[in-house]
Amino acid sequence: MHPFFWPVLIWQLGRAVAQVRAAGRCGAMIRVMWWGGVRIEYLGDAAPSPSAYRPVEPTRKPWDDPCWSSSMPVEVEAQRPIFPRTRGGSVRLLRSLTKGACALPATADTS
Repeated sequence: MHPFFWPVLIWQLGRAVAQVRAAGRCGAMIRVMWWGGVRIEYLGDAAPSPSAYRPVEPTRKPWDDPCWSSSMPVEVEAQRPIFPRTRGGSVRLLRSLTKGACALPATADTS
């Protein structure tokens, strides 16, 4: 649009905003012509009532709720059989962690 028509555009936008507010809508989809004319194509949803606000209810229970507790025995949880590493994500295995881990006896290769 040519800058010559900018005052027309500003005037038309002000009128469109007034019409949308008078209709009690949140917004509108408008079409702007090359000469600065504005036409309202679609009106938005009705503005929600401020009294209709309700706080969002939490979807998960708080951490101190008993539903998060485990039914595993304390002895099993203390041994940590699934993640035996104590060094946090180290790639090297410690000998103390792998000592005695293999239950199979060593066999000589006879081939």
